[in-house]
Amino acid sequence: LPAVPKGPPLPVLVERDGVVIIDKPSGVAVEQELLARLAAQLGSFDVGGQALPGVAHRLDKDTSGCLAFARSDRALGAMLQAFEDKRVTKTYLALVHGVAPETGTLDTPYGRHPEDPRRYTTRFQSPRRARLSWRRLEAFAEASLLEIDLDTGRTHQIRAQLADVGHPLLGDWLYGTAAAKAAGFGRIALHAARLRIEGLGPRPL
Repeated sequence: LPAVPKGPPLPVLVERDGVVIIDKPSGVAVEQELLARLAAQLGSFDVGGQALPGVAHRLDKDTSGCLAFARSDRALGAMLQAFEDKRVTKTYLALVHGVAPETGTLDTPYGRHPEDPRRYTTRFQSPRRARLSWRRLEAFAEASLLEIDLDTGRTHQIRAQLADVGHPLLGDWLYGTAAAKAAGFGRIALHAARLRIEGLGPRPL
């Protein structure tokens, strides 16, 4: 195992059928730091011959919320198959700049920005598609709280798609406008609120 970074215990939301779902803190990368902390905290991981959790999906470093890991190769295979079969539902909460429409759906091309390899965009032709929908939970003077259902899980998808339609996330240092960056939120205002995985046991996770 790599050296275990210091930090408080990771909140475990659900553990069943070889799957562990945690409430990932903002500011922690999914890669080695989080894997090492979770392995040290819970133990009994065996994936690919390593005593580390298996990763079926990711959240950006600054995104908090529901994140699932596998304890075994079997559990990881089951999760990957669930993602492939569209049996996973991911719901996010986001604070965006501006007053967004009450509901919205985006189905757009999606790819890496040709002028900035750190970014993704919907504004160039691409064979890849990105789809999401939202409903507005609350509107403020210069911001909106959105509940977002993510149909595809592209890298930076929520951040890039909403920025491209004029509603960047508050605190987004990469995709935000000057006003969104100056909102004083202190981090990217995105939280993975719910994760539902069907077919891994007698009840959906």
